[in-house]
Amino acid sequence: MSDNKTPQKPQLDPHVEVQIVTTSGKYPAQGFDEVPSNQKIRIQLGKAAETLHLADTNGWVAIVGDRELSVDQSYRDNGLTGKVVIDYGPREGGGGCE
Repeated sequence: MSDNKTPQKPQLDPHVEVQIVTTSGKYPAQGFDEVPSNQKIRIQLGKAAETLHLADTNGWVAIVGDRELSVDQSYRDNGLTGKVVIDYGPREGGGGCE
């Protein structure tokens, strides 16, 4: 009797739950959006910018914890799973006195 068990790859969750937080508000306004884990982060950031009427997001960064995300890569590529809260805003500069 042969044991025909094929090795199975570990199942990755095909979705993540995402909330974008900016100084203008949260997207979605309540809770999280469920999105495919292989979706580029930039897509959800664009939806947040449109919904929250963010005029110019050039140079903005997306951060989870203390780590800057690579927004042209997917959530999975950035190692994000489960519920994810992304802080999205201008890069903090050195600023000076006026």
